[in-house]
Amino acid sequence: MSLLKRYASLAAAVVAVLSVGLAVPASAETTRTQAAFGEQARAAGLSQDDAKALQTKVDRYLARHHGRQVAANEIALGDGATLTVTVPGEKYVRELSTSAGTRAAAQWECDQDYFCMYRQQLGMGDRLALYYCQDYALQDWTGEGSYYNLQTRGTQAQFKNRNRTVIHTTPAAPYGDPSYDWTPVWFVRPC
Repeated sequence: MSLLKRYASLAAAVVAVLSVGLAVPASAETTRTQAAFGEQARAAGLSQDDAKALQTKVDRYLARHHGRQVAANEIALGDGATLTVTVPGEKYVRELSTSAGTRAAAQWECDQDYFCMYRQQLGMGDRLALYYCQDYALQDWTGEGSYYNLQTRGTQAQFKNRNRTVIHTTPAAPYGDPSYDWTPVWFVRPC
C-alpha cells in the first residue's frame, strides 16, 4: 500500500474514532432497526454469534465510511455505491435483505447493470457495487481482489490514480477479471 494511502486510511480511522466518542446515545429508532437487522440475519440461517460477528464487521465499515446500514450485511454509501459484506465463515457475498438470502452464496454475485469489485480474487470477499456514471473514491480498497463488469453490453470502466489519471480501462461488459491489484487505484468510474 502506498504511503499516502496509508496516511489517508489512518486519518479516516482517527476521525471515525473521534466521532464515535462524540456520538449521542442511540435512538429508539436505531434500536428497532438493529433488532430488525438481527432478525434478518437469523431468518437467513445465521446463529446468534454469527449475527453478532456480522454486525461488528458492518460497524467497522460504518466507522470508516460515510453511509448507513440498510440490511444485515449491506451499507448504502454516501456516494451511491453499495457495500455488501460476507457472512462470517462464507467466501462469497449473498443478499440477506431478500428471501434469496436463505440460499447459498454464489461466486461473482453482481446485479445486472452494475460494476462489482471484490476484496479478494475470484469474486470472493466483500463486494462494492457501483451503478452511477461518476468517479467513486476508494477507501481501504487495496491488494489483490477482482471485479465483474455486468453493466450494459459494451460499457467499459476506468480505474484512476490519485491524480485522477486513467491507469486502466476494462474490456467491454460483460467481463470479469479474477485477479486485479487495487493498490494503485484511487478512483473508479464504471462507465
